[in-house]
Amino acid sequence: MLKNILDAADKYATGLEHVEHRRKIWVKKSEEVKKHLIEIADHLNKNSKSKIGFFVDSYYAFDETINGACIEMPSITFRSGDVPMDLTFKNEDGNIISYAEKGFQITFNPSPTGEVVVWLVPHHNNLQAEQQQKFATIAILDNLDDLDDSKVEAIIAQGMEAAFYTSFTGVTELKTQGSDGYSPIGFKRFETTEQPGDGQLPQ
Repeated sequence: MLKNILDAADKYATGLEHVEHRRKIWVKKSEEVKKHLIEIADHLNKNSKSKIGFFVDSYYAFDETINGACIEMPSITFRSGDVPMDLTFKNEDGNIISYAEKGFQITFNPSPTGEVVVWLVPHHNNLQAEQQQKFATIAILDNLDDLDDSKVEAIIAQGMEAAFYTSFTGVTELKTQGSDGYSPIGFKRFETTEQPGDGQLPQ
């Protein structure tokens, strides 16, 4: 029986070895992932018909208690710029406000276990009152030794495809049963005889 208890205790040591291995691999792999994501962003910025812009950011886990960072936990984010909605509001004083949709984010986020969880933060905007910024898990990377450029590209392709359908440009392109898409814009209505494109309020 004591051997069984000892075996159970030793699982902690074995598990820690696995965690430390994954963390060590990710510190190295994160630089490779970041480099390739920058290559992808550069390619999209040069060749994509969409000119919203694509960017890569890197961060470290941060503890506010001591304002300290953990170098064993770097995260990498691939993101788009904001998407102009081409909706402009103007008042009698000539003040103008235009709305844009926030860009998506795909983040390779290390966890305490050494696994890397890939999150998608979708597009969101202030015109939909009930719409909240949420995130979805699109991948959990355990065997980091096998993480290469082709797998990174597959993750980004999957994430961007999903992100498109959360955008006002794509939300109606994916019809799901029982889904009404966006609700009407949550602002009071203003009666006007203004024609589209006039840019003036009635006198």
